[in-house]
Amino acid sequence: DLRREHNNQTTTTMQRSKSLFLKETSFFDAAIDAASHVGDHLEDDPVAAHQRDGDMIQMARKFLTQSCPQLLVVLEEHPDKSTADDRLVKIGRNVSATLRHARRSSSIQLTKGLTEEDNSDDDHHRKLYETYSKDKIDASLRLLADECADLASLLQRDGSIAPVPKVRYGKTELQMPVVTLGCMRFQQSWNRSDKAAVTTMEQVEADCQSNLVEIIRHAVRSGINHIETAKGYGSSQLQIGFALKTLLDAGEFKREDLIIQTKGGVSSSMTIADYKQDVLKSIATLQLDYVDLFSVHGINTPQDYDLLFNNGDNNLIVALQELQAEGKIRHIGFSTHGPAALIRQTIESDAFSYLNLHYHFCGSYTASGDGATAGNLENVRLAHSKDMGIFIISGYDKGGRLYAPSNKLRDLCLPDMEPMTYGSAWLWQHDMHDDQKTPIHTFVVGAARPSDLDQPILAANLLAENPDLMAARRERVTQRLDQAMKDALGEKWLQTWHQGLLNAHESKYQTHFTGLVWAYNLIQGWGMLDYCKDRYGPMEDHLAKWSVEKSKEDNMTTMGPGFGWMPGVAVDESLDYEPDYAQIPVENKEQVRKAVKFVHEWTKKQGEEEKKGGSTKEIPLEWETAYDMRPWTAFPERSTS
Repeated sequence: DLRREHNNQTTTTMQRSKSLFLKETSFFDAAIDAASHVGDHLEDDPVAAHQRDGDMIQMARKFLTQSCPQLLVVLEEHPDKSTADDRLVKIGRNVSATLRHARRSSSIQLTKGLTEEDNSDDDHHRKLYETYSKDKIDASLRLLADECADLASLLQRDGSIAPVPKVRYGKTELQMPVVTLGCMRFQQSWNRSDKAAVTTMEQVEADCQSNLVEIIRHAVRSGINHIETAKGYGSSQLQIGFALKTLLDAGEFKREDLIIQTKGGVSSSMTIADYKQDVLKSIATLQLDYVDLFSVHGINTPQDYDLLFNNGDNNLIVALQELQAEGKIRHIGFSTHGPAALIRQTIESDAFSYLNLHYHFCGSYTASGDGATAGNLENVRLAHSKDMGIFIISGYDKGGRLYAPSNKLRDLCLPDMEPMTYGSAWLWQHDMHDDQKTPIHTFVVGAARPSDLDQPILAANLLAENPDLMAARRERVTQRLDQAMKDALGEKWLQTWHQGLLNAHESKYQTHFTGLVWAYNLIQGWGMLDYCKDRYGPMEDHLAKWSVEKSKEDNMTTMGPGFGWMPGVAVDESLDYEPDYAQIPVENKEQVRKAVKFVHEWTKKQGEEEKKGGSTKEIPLEWETAYDMRPWTAFPERSTS
């Protein structure tokens, strides 16, 4: 199928990569040639590769010279050298990761069979790949070259790349782009400490604001006209307000062509009047007369729900309804990191036109393991039955850390798609693979640089131009992913693993058993160790504040609001968890115990004594990170602010 598909694309690819085909050189040989210019060591050491951006740029240039010279020309002419370099670094990391994984997968086996004479052969470098399919390597690099050709067209704005498609956003009747611009990674500061708080534009670095404006410009020009921020995103609203004024005053686009969404949370100290003023302040900070969408930010616990609907004569939802009647809010929605049952309750309130929730090919983040479908599938279907807009949070981060996937996850996706494209396609074509044909309308990409939008824009172009091809590729990847899970864990376990598990809101010691066993599955099946470390880290932070002597309510107060966003207390080996296993099927209990222990031991932070004792675990190649498509540190992450 792959060979036929690539043959069908030969004419187009030849036009885009003439130098490659005129030389009758394979993409594999082009990559080997590029790698040889920067040193063999880069293919074996992913850390070294990511620390040498200059080498990655050089590797990308060499590869593009043979595979896609027109992109090289476009990047050379790009007015912003740092943005052009971002893209070259990503291309270099892609090539390096493809060769590195293939080489390391086969090198030990081959080295054992090679003589000293073989080792001195000039072709030894290529021989190391022979046990790993050269056809697959070449097809994977062809995929990269095709995307580079599309990127050249996108940056030239030559009209050959379709705008990001739009779909009806449920009962709001808005035409929503299938990609949303998330605004939590490009602002100056998170404003998490008074000392570092950014409250005026005079405190914002010129480079930061310029970068933010370019991201919005790149997004809107590409058809991503939905811009989503929040009061809780530090200086994001402030900076967006000034950026929008600049762009609107310059006539680059019109206010009515944009869908602006912001979010604001509730607290027990708020009155209806307080919440109204809070929202109005956000709108004023954005320098707008109204927002198209306003979300209650984080209905994560029953207490959040009660503040809106069960708060006597102070139900905070009234504040939003009044603002909607006054024309300040067009549509009311909610976002959530809560358990599936709470999300269902909130949907059934019928107070909202849309929702933001976690739901991905790899699980439902904090709701993974909940309910009959082990996540938010039931809630997505329920929302659709009520004609709500369905917005997926964090498609590339909480949706699998797809910008930095494991070797195994990436290998299972290739050569059909990179993991980010697969995660996108799985959501966009949800109505094609869900039994009840439920659509997903959009997912958000938090961009720190303009180049962070390239992959979703190019994926959306494939969706617009050839949805059947996208579906065929997606289905092949899904089959490989499903088979990998079955091979690792068995079909019966995959059907029953979540049964009887308690989440952090239900368990005795606020342990997130649903999330822990879900993490076990992801590591075993797809090698997603670093993703699961990211999930377990906050649980360890909660454990440091948690006490067995305190009630759940007191512990919630001590741990703070972060528990609602990232629930769960890490495993304490001194505690007896058996009472929490009471509802688990007998045949699953031992496997659950094993899973909880495994995740704790593999994802916990190492103490100093463990490091000194040399007890570091040897991480399997398949679990290592393939590449990291974040070439620089985002502005708000440059300090603890």
